Amino acid sequence: MRNRRAIVFFLAWSLLFAFAIAVNRVYRHPQTAIQRTTLSSLNADGVTRVEIVRTDMAGKVERVALARIDGKWRLDMPISAEADESTVKRIIDAVAFAEPKDSLAAQDMAKLQRSENDFGLGSPRIVVTLVAGSRREEFAFGRITAAGDEVYVRQDGGGAVMTVPMQVVQELDLPLGGFRRRNLFSFAPGDVIGVGLKDADGPFSRMAFADGAWRLAEPIDAPADRKVAEALLSAVCSARVNSYAAIGEGLGLGLGEKNEGYVLTVRNSVGTIEKAVIGTVCGTNEVWALTPEGAVVKVAASLPEECRRCQKILADRRIFPVDASAVVSFSITEGFPAYMVSRDDASSAWKLVSPAEAPADAAVAERLLSCLLKLNADAILKGAAATNAMNVSVATQTTNFPACSVSRDFLPEGMRLQDLRDKLLIRQPIAKVRKVVVGTVAGVKWEVKCPGALKQGEKPHELFARLEEGIVAESVESVTLSNDDLLRYGLDRPSYTISFELDDSESALKSLQLGSAAPGGGRYANMGGGGAVFVLSAQTVSILTRPVE
Repeated sequence: MRNRRAIVFFLAWSLLFAFAIAVNRVYRHPQTAIQRTTLSSLNADGVTRVEIVRTDMAGKVERVALARIDGKWRLDMPISAEADESTVKRIIDAVAFAEPKDSLAAQDMAKLQRSENDFGLGSPRIVVTLVAGSRREEFAFGRITAAGDEVYVRQDGGGAVMTVPMQVVQELDLPLGGFRRRNLFSFAPGDVIGVGLKDADGPFSRMAFADGAWRLAEPIDAPADRKVAEALLSAVCSARVNSYAAIGEGLGLGLGEKNEGYVLTVRNSVGTIEKAVIGTVCGTNEVWALTPEGAVVKVAASLPEECRRCQKILADRRIFPVDASAVVSFSITEGFPAYMVSRDDASSAWKLVSPAEAPADAAVAERLLSCLLKLNADAILKGAAATNAMNVSVATQTTNFPACSVSRDFLPEGMRLQDLRDKLLIRQPIAKVRKVVVGTVAGVKWEVKCPGALKQGEKPHELFARLEEGIVAESVESVTLSNDDLLRYGLDRPSYTISFELDDSESALKSLQLGSAAPGGGRYANMGGGGAVFVLSAQTVSILTRPVE
């Protein structure tokens, strides 16, 4: 009796084992397997509707429908809202281009006495329908395979059972908010021609794009700094929705009409306007926001921070709302000529560009620039009031601000435009000077060879000491030198001429002419018979002329 039971158990186990092998062979190498390269036969680009039915473990059913209307995807069920274009395309591609790994035909299932329930397809967890024109294809997704990397799928409620990668189901199993638009604004930066910024109790700023450049419209009419405008546009157009709020969540947190927070308005080239409202903080590095279609969402707190930073610059009522370090040139004109100075960058030296090319006085240039950057919109003169005004303009590496007419009263007291010219006439180390000759208009001369390297404790002649220190003018009388100036300042027949013979590869001889007496006891001077007319102090003149007097 005991042997008979053992034999029966052995035979039953052997039959079960053989059945399992047969199922595996048919399943992995079915005799009538369905041969297809992609799950769907529809043209993915032609799909205009996607319907998804999802059933959770408790049997609760959720229906999601997406429809393409006027070329844009929208959620049609369970709510009406804009859909995220990239997400919908990814879903369609995941289903349409999924490659079936294995398949078990209906007749083989019958032979093996298997049913759809064995694959979780009797009550599928997810059913998706793709619609393209008059054609519809429905796919039901069941259990996960034993390996855990594939899922069983069946088309149109019948036919073969196939397996596809788990990633297909993962794309279909998004939370409802995952189907919705992820960009806060739908416009690309190149489509935007207007941006408005308004804080709850702060000023309103507006800029518009026209004639290839961004320009401020509020609070003043002025060019907008290109880098600031581009930074603002990048922050707004790249803003992403982190998550959608549940019903009732986030309401009243700076998002209502009577309690609006920070308002962003964007307009595109066809006149469509989108408005978003940034509300209060909601956790770490996030804030509540109201999307253009009225959904309550969470966005990165860096968005309002960057917008406020840019707005602070754009809302600046100064005529030239930039930092001094950003300025590479500025000009001031009162009649003729125009004075302009420039530099390569903040670390470079200022150069006088007009009315003559020469080194600029750095201290004067910085002082004048500081005065220019303090001018606000109220300083602009118009009409008849601008007739006797100064025209001023400033440029950065990215923005050339247009010239504006302002009162000359903005100049510091006692400062003249010609003071922009550097006042250094000559500076040479004693070791590079061979000889100095001082002569008068009457023909009296004094000359001395340079002593070369001085011995310890030896003092150089005061003229050499001043030369090494630098002969610097007290002021600049004229930046250019005309024939009339030669006569006016006594430089046609200089009272004194000081010649410096140099050991210099660039210049072997430099000459300084002293003309007629200037107010204050000094003299007019010119270096080399060209360039500017300077005024030397009486003390400097005394040191230079004492040898012949």
